[in-house]
Parts: sequence; C-alpha cells; structure tokens
Amino acid sequence: MKITFLGTGSAIPSERVQSGILLEDAPLLLDCGSGALLNLNRSDVKVDDVATVLLTHNHLDHVNDLMALVKADWLLGRTNLSVYGPPGTYATLSGLFDAYDYLRGKVDVEVNEVTPGTEFEVQGYTVDTLATEHSVESMAYRFDDSFVYSGDTEAIPEMAGFASGCELLIHECSFPDDIDVGNHTRPSTLKPVLESCDVDTVYITHMYPHTRGRETEMLAKLESAVDGEIHMAEDMGSVEIGGGLLK
Repeated sequence: MKITFLGTGSAIPSERVQSGILLEDAPLLLDCGSGALLNLNRSDVKVDDVATVLLTHNHLDHVNDLMALVKADWLLGRTNLSVYGPPGTYATLSGLFDAYDYLRGKVDVEVNEVTPGTEFEVQGYTVDTLATEHSVESMAYRFDDSFVYSGDTEAIPEMAGFASGCELLIHECSFPDDIDVGNHTRPSTLKPVLESCDVDTVYITHMYPHTRGRETEMLAKLESAVDGEIHMAEDMGSVEIGGGLLK
C-alpha cells in the first residue's frame, strides 16, 4: 500500500497545502482540502481514477477541493463518486451543491454518513472509525492493520488503543507547545498517547505556520515516546506499507 501526503498544512496559508492523503493502490482520498487536487495531479494517480473520498470532518480546510473534484470528474467523463464522512456530511454536500447548482446531476455523488465507532468496507479495505475531539463531529480512520489517520483532534487516550498493532499512525500535531490552542494537538499532549501506542512508525501532519522552523524541536520532544521512527510529513512525500515501511 502506497500512501502519498498531498497536503500537510492547515487552514492558514503556508508553503504546505491543506489536508489530503492519497492511497494510491485503491485509489482513494482521505480529506480533500485546498491544493490537494493540484498535488493529486502531480502524483502517479489520475484525477478521474479516484472514485472514493473519506472525510474526517467537514471543515473547509478538509473539503475545499471536493467540488473541484466533482467538476473535474464531470469534465473527464466520470459518472460516480462516493463520499464517506461523519454525521453532517450529507448536509455539507447538499449545501455545496446549492452553492454550485450547475454541478447538480453532473456526477452521481453517493454520500455515506458513518457513525463514529462503526466499521465499514470500502474498496477491499475494512475501515474502523473512532470519534475524536474537535470543534465539530470528527473521526479517525483505521485501515485493517496497516495505518490510522487521526484527522483533526485533541490528543485523546483512546487513540493509543485504536492505532495499536498498525504499521503506521498519521496524527495531527498542529502547533508547538507554547501555542496553546484547543481542538488540536501539540507535542506535549501527543507524547502520552504515543507512549501507550504499539505502532511501528509515526508521521505528524496538519502543521500551522507557527511550526515553521521548529520542526526539529517538535520531533525531538516526541522521539522518546516511540520505539520505531517518527517523522514530519511533507507535501508529496510517500510511504509504503507491507513488508516493512519505506520512506
């Protein structure tokens, strides 16, 4: 399984684009923030090959490029798109189609609202979900025993058990410790979760501009919490899972 980070940034513009992760083998998208579609076009996957999007929550920096994907699909001849997300996803999509009414009916968009804590099947994967702690209903995804993506969340102890046994945990770490902002994670709050989590490798993502120049400092605070490796995700960086993790 090859995972490519399309966007590792946040709601405030920086050199990083907004949230987006590509599973190239499926292929499918996890979140679709502004700039994710541009970087998808730079990957080895064609835009119209993506038929499934999983949203962790419905904030702008995670859905900004969703309607751009719908329009691209229409222009390229794709007729269907499946979107999964927490309760509220249907209302979000309905509102977007109200705003961009000319796209209504151009692509058959199937919206699947998932109750956090439940399991579903998508494109050959068994996907578990976990309710996370954010300013809107949000959830993390676990793909088989391969990897977990936290989405936006404060550090919660339940994440350790949810991710244990996976090869890879992708967890947000939005700010350095001296920026105390609710609804997000900092190194000091993430460290206890990682200390209790049995996972081979960790990548942190969703960096606000406040982290610029402090990447080494943030990673150093977390290195002792993991037995394996920890890295800061970068736009268009890739990892491969299965038979060992390759940077």
